[in-house]
Amino acid sequence: MPEDKHSKALDLTDAALEKIVAGDEKAADRLIEQAKKLDPSAPGEVLRDLDEDASNSKSQ
Repeated sequence: MPEDKHSKALDLTDAALEKIVAGDEKAADRLIEQAKKLDPSAPGEVLRDLDEDASNSKSQ
């Protein structure tokens, strides 16, 4: 898979998280669906990274 599609999917997932924080879940859902179409692994990758960051923060 071309790296640009993967990067775009990651960007869309990050934007979706910002929409969730802002309370706009419908927009977040649309962004996640777009990300999945580009690269189905991207949303999961972002969530794993967030979990790792949270785990590292707790252990410090």
